[in-house]
Amino acid sequence: MFHKAPATTTRWSGWGLRILLLTAPAWAFGCGPTVVNLTNAAWVPSPVPAKYDDRAFATVLRENVKDGLVDYKHLKAHPEPLQQYLGLIAVVGPATQPGEFPSRSSHLAYFINAYNAGVLQAVLYRGIPETVHDVRLLPFDKSHAIMVDGAPRTLAVLRQLVWANSSADARVEFALCDAALGSPPLAGQPIRPDTLRRDLRELAVAAMANGRQVRIDHERRELLVSRAVFLHQPEFLEFYARQTGSRTNSLLGALLQLAEGPRRDWLNTAVGYRIAAIPFDRNLNLWARASADTR
Repeated sequence: MFHKAPATTTRWSGWGLRILLLTAPAWAFGCGPTVVNLTNAAWVPSPVPAKYDDRAFATVLRENVKDGLVDYKHLKAHPEPLQQYLGLIAVVGPATQPGEFPSRSSHLAYFINAYNAGVLQAVLYRGIPETVHDVRLLPFDKSHAIMVDGAPRTLAVLRQLVWANSSADARVEFALCDAALGSPPLAGQPIRPDTLRRDLRELAVAAMANGRQVRIDHERRELLVSRAVFLHQPEFLEFYARQTGSRTNSLLGALLQLAEGPRRDWLNTAVGYRIAAIPFDRNLNLWARASADTR
């Protein structure tokens, strides 16, 4: 069971895009909730670049991410690289510049980076709260949108586009960070097409070694997994089948195929255990940088 690509959305470019951004600080999609527009027209480059370039996003990650956590206060004080990247992807993408994105891998890397960049901007927009997953508010991913590839897209739609371009690779869940301690850590560099296979493998290995993603409770005989895994069990089982040529009904078997070394041996101690979900930690994935820790 895999996510379907969303229906085609009207695309905008040039002055049409700028008018949309200037006159519509929020969109109402159908009869649903109002969606906050996080992209500022002033960030959109003019003329539109002929090339896609993720160096600004690389700067964002290098200067603000450590061990998967984010220094949002530093990012707020130095927002220009993030704004530059968001302005670029507003008008450059697989639909608007198809020559820059010749492969599905290039599409996938683009939408992963767009999602993660949009999440960072959403946290800044919300004023760096203790959590962006406040149960009293509308769902975070459905109430925030950015302009991507000439069209307004919610974070939820960007996640669908990631899955639609993933070739059913369940490991993409470990590349998407939704600003909570319970979500996969944010990678410290952009996902890129030429290193995509390695990146997804390394993110999966890291997830299997992360106590927020996988735990074992021997007393209760439970294998506990994060929301990213628990909600996508069929996808992980299908990925295992495609990678190994055999099928299993055991999520543990699928996870063992992702783990390496001692962590695989550790997972093997949960044979026969029932699967349970780790309670989702909604707290912001905040890196509180010490005053002496400068970059």
